[in-house]
Parts: sequence; structure tokens; C-alpha cells
Amino acid sequence: MKAAALRLGGIERSFDHNLLIIGDAAGLIDPLTGEGIQYAMDSAKIASDVLCDAFMSDDLSRKSLKRYQDRWMKEFGNEFFWSMKLCLVLHRFPIILDAMANYIKSKGPEFLANWAEVMTGTKSKTFYLRPDVAIPLGFEVVKEWFRQRSARV
Repeated sequence: MKAAALRLGGIERSFDHNLLIIGDAAGLIDPLTGEGIQYAMDSAKIASDVLCDAFMSDDLSRKSLKRYQDRWMKEFGNEFFWSMKLCLVLHRFPIILDAMANYIKSKGPEFLANWAEVMTGTKSKTFYLRPDVAIPLGFEVVKEWFRQRSARV
């Protein structure tokens, strides 16, 4: 069996003369969660809008179709940036995942619903940077560090 790695976080250029690349082919996959269906559907909608305008103006040039890339970058390109940063942080400090699990458990279903929205791309990753989330989560990381440290002794 042969396979190829998936592109994550969007490709550098998803347009050219007479060409738009959407969904997984354009790497519109969240680097943190591997989710891509929402981004595929959103990119298809953006592509259809851009193509309608391009056909109406009889202009399928690279310059005209660049609007597609500009629009998806504006709509969710920033999410890919934050997902990649979060991946790197979680890889370096996996204790954050343990702390987050404890935090979610203590906060209950309402926070779990918010977490699910962030993970599926319907809510921004910057949700975790809000002070009402980041500060208590930071305290939970410290508590988890002490818990794990005392378990080793």
C-alpha cells in the first residue's frame, strides 16, 4: 500500500489561470485536529462565488482568480496559523493536554461544547486566549504539574 502525506494548513497558491484548487487538494485541513470537511465546503462556496464573478466578467485569469485565495485566507487562514502554533506547543508541553482534560471535566458540558466548536472549526482557536479561559487553564496546568510531580515521588 502506498500513501502520500496530507497537506495541512493550506497551500501557498490555490489558484492559477483557469484553475482553483479546493478542499483537501488545497491542503485546507486543520493542522491540529485533521478536520477538513467544513473548510472544504467553505472553500467550495468561495470558489463558486469567485467563479460566477469570473464567468460574468469573462476573466479567468490568475489575477481574477486570486480573489479565491484571498477570501479563504481571510476567512480561515488565521485558524490554520493558530492550529499550527497550538500543535507545536502541545507537542513540546503535553502536560497541557492533561490539564485541559481536567479543566473540561471540572467545567462540564457547556465548556465541552465550546471545546468541540473550537476543534471542529466553528469557533476560533483564539477562544483559548480569552482571559476567562487562558488564566484558569494556566492555573490548571500548574496544578497538573504539581500532581504529576508528586506522583513521581
